[in-house]
Amino acid sequence: ASGSASMTAATPPMMRGRGGPRPILPVEEPYRINQRIRTPEIRVIIEEDDEEKNLGVMPTFEAIKMAQERDLDLVEIAPMAQPPVCKIMDYGRFKYLMERKQREAHRAGKAGRAASEMKDVQLSPRIDDHDMEFKIDRAHRFLQEGHPVRMVVRFLGRDMRHPEVGKQALDTALEHLGKLIPIQVDASPRMEGRQMVALVRLAKGVKATKAAAGPSADGAARDGADADGVATPAPADDVAVPIAAAGGAATEAASDVASDVATEAKQAPPAAASTTSATTATPAEPAGAPVLSAAS
Repeated sequence: ASGSASMTAATPPMMRGRGGPRPILPVEEPYRINQRIRTPEIRVIIEEDDEEKNLGVMPTFEAIKMAQERDLDLVEIAPMAQPPVCKIMDYGRFKYLMERKQREAHRAGKAGRAASEMKDVQLSPRIDDHDMEFKIDRAHRFLQEGHPVRMVVRFLGRDMRHPEVGKQALDTALEHLGKLIPIQVDASPRMEGRQMVALVRLAKGVKATKAAAGPSADGAARDGADADGVATPAPADDVAVPIAAAGGAATEAASDVASDVATEAKQAPPAAASTTSATTATPAEPAGAPVLSAAS
């Protein structure tokens, strides 16, 4: 019974997994703390009121007792020194701060690697104007994010007979790109197999920013918007303006004729009301007056 109990105590805890149960291995601490410090004498440092105080060299057991009285740990921070340097601190908080620094350093390194990633923008020797604008906007966005850009012109089939056409397209793209953002050409256009390559990046002293909002295709919509962001409709053709003016003049003339008819009806005597109504039912149109049906 005692033998089985000793075997059970010696068996490490098991962890379930896809490959079957396996023992849970203890994680080794990066620093030796408290009773794990085997050196008989150490140099002790303690932090009080955000200031580190050197307590000098003392026996290890006395330093452990001093740390226990403060509910702290004795951590060996410089094991290669003579004698080793230990610090009285909260070891759990110390490990948390170290892990947070490592995570921040990893994120900063990852962000730096992502920002320095090379981006390719491919062109063709016979690229049209619309595709050229799209490729330039794409390279502009990459440069704003801080990426170096490799402009590539690929030659297919008989395009290799006229590399000067591809170089002209590449020079045009670089010229228009330089007007949008300050750039420096790290590698001038050169042939690499069946493609011509040029490497550009942001000019020195220019800080990378986020990508610009929207390509230039939305420029017409933005130009038709006023300061409050409400789109202002563009005017119609020039023919619509005189038509609207003529319609307004005809409407005003028709309203004047109707008011004159109503005034004459009120001033006529009652006995001749029927005659007046018959006479004024179709009044003679003055010379030059517009036709009512046309106005309607």
